[in-house]
Amino acid sequence: MHDIVESTKLDCAVYPQVGATSVTGEYFRMDKYAKALFTAQVRGQHAADDLTFAVYEATDATGSDAQQLGATITMAQGIKVTRATVTCTTVAAADTLIITPYTFTGQGALTAGTALTFTAGTSEVLASRQFDQSGTDTACGTSLAACINDATYGVPGVLAAAAAGVVTLTMDEPGDGAFTYVESDAATLVAADCIQQATFEVAVQDMDRADDFTHVGARFASIETDVTTSCSLVRAVAGYQPVGQVSAYTDDAS
Repeated sequence: MHDIVESTKLDCAVYPQVGATSVTGEYFRMDKYAKALFTAQVRGQHAADDLTFAVYEATDATGSDAQQLGATITMAQGIKVTRATVTCTTVAAADTLIITPYTFTGQGALTAGTALTFTAGTSEVLASRQFDQSGTDTACGTSLAACINDATYGVPGVLAAAAAGVVTLTMDEPGDGAFTYVESDAATLVAADCIQQATFEVAVQDMDRADDFTHVGARFASIETDVTTSCSLVRAVAGYQPVGQVSAYTDDAS
C-alpha cells in the first residue's frame, strides 16, 4: 500500500504571519499535477472584521502576468468557524450570543442547524438559555459555558470551556462540523475567531494553458493588522510518483 506522501504534494502557500494588510504567496508549478487545493486559514478576526482570499495563475514562479482564477472569497468574522473565544467583560443584562451549529449532510455539504440564542440575566436558567451575568466576569463565563454545554438546551456538537471569563468554543468532534456566532455587543462579549478556513480547488484544465500559464498562487487582502493568515497547498494526481516532500522531518506510524 502506498503512503499519502508518495502521491500528494504538500506545501505552505502563504506562511503564517500577522501585521500585513495584504499578502501574496509563492507561485507553484502545475505542469506535473492535475489538481491543486488551497486551504486558507485565518485567526484573530473580531468585531465585524473581514478579509478577502483569492487564487491566481501565472506564467512562472515569480508571478509574471498573474491573473485571477474564479471568484474572490470574503472571509468574515464568526462565519462557520471551528474554534473561537468569547471574553466576558462586564456583560450587561439582555446581552446575547447567538450560535448556529453546522453539520455535514449529503455529499459533504455543511448544513445549518437551529440558531440558539443565549441571553444574559441576573440568574442562570438553563431551560431558557439564560446565563448569569450578575457576578464576576469569571462567573459569567462559567455560566455561559454551562448553558452552551447543556445536554438538552445547549448547542449540538459545540463544546465550551471557561477560564477566567474567557469561553473557548470548539467542536466536540474536531473536523465534524462548524458553527457561526453573533454577539450583540462586541465590547462586553468580546468574540474572536481562532480557526476559520476557506478552500479553493484548481483543475489544470481550468488554467489558461494556451498562453502558457503554468503556476498558481494565493493572495489575502483587506487584512486587519492584528489578524493572522496562512495558506496550505495540496497538489494531487501527479504525472509521476513518488512525489518529493520538502519536509524537514518525515516519519510514519508503522
